[in-house]
Amino acid sequence: MSTLLSRRDRVALCCVLLSSVGLVLPVQAQLGGLRRAVERRVEQKAEDRVQVANLIEPTFDQTTLEITAARLDRYQAAMTALRSQRAANRQRYEAMQTQRSATADSANQADNQAERTTYERASQRFADCRNDVRSAAEAEQERKTQELAGRMQRDPVGAQNDPKVKQMMAIMQAMSAAQQSGDTVAVNRAIARMTTLMGGILDSASLDKAALPRCGARPRKPASMVRAELLKARADSIEVVARQLMSTSGGVKGADVGMTDVQSRMFWERIQSFLNGIRQDAPITRTFSKAEYDLLVSRRAALKTAFSGSD
Repeated sequence: MSTLLSRRDRVALCCVLLSSVGLVLPVQAQLGGLRRAVERRVEQKAEDRVQVANLIEPTFDQTTLEITAARLDRYQAAMTALRSQRAANRQRYEAMQTQRSATADSANQADNQAERTTYERASQRFADCRNDVRSAAEAEQERKTQELAGRMQRDPVGAQNDPKVKQMMAIMQAMSAAQQSGDTVAVNRAIARMTTLMGGILDSASLDKAALPRCGARPRKPASMVRAELLKARADSIEVVARQLMSTSGGVKGADVGMTDVQSRMFWERIQSFLNGIRQDAPITRTFSKAEYDLLVSRRAALKTAFSGSD
């Protein structure tokens, strides 16, 4: 049997091969055509909605300004600049996050756990001893106060000649007057004077001094802890600045477009409502003058670009 193809068979084979080539065309190109067709239908739908919109004439005042070509030019330029600034802020934020992470890692590496444990144990022993000194001082102050009060009760006349009693009476009178007038500063001042008179401890520095003979000096942090804490504080500071960088993007400031901040925000909301109506199946906001609406329709493509990703 001959293996040569007839003319008719060769023609049929060519047709099959050509049809196969059509089947293996890139799917992306075919999908691209479908996408463009859908976009054209969406744009036409938006155009139809624009044409049928029934406008309601707005009232312009100190809050709502008319959307004119000059104002829109300034606002579009400001929005474009704002988008660029946000992109730059994002890059700086990511760089600062990398820096923060590296600084935090350095803090972890600097922290010597053995030295930290030794310091924390010594600090706890010192704190316990210091508290004991405080309790003993407070008990001694209470004893002296009660002793003086007892002397006054036993011998009121003789006690009046005691210089210490005289000072205590003067302080108590000052404290009573301060309480009646609601002067908290004067009350605290009187308490401090009474504490000093009775040999009490006023502040942390005084307590450290009183505790020194019994407890020794306050333990010092090892250098590894100091360095680790400095690095951690630096990492935390970087994080705060980075977050502020992203949170201060905000919107267009009124001063940048010749408006107040309230006017600028209202200007933005009116334009955004127009764009939302074009993009979605919600009713288009109709509170525009005919001149405003025609201007927005003519700038629709540029406004979409300028306002994309705005908040």
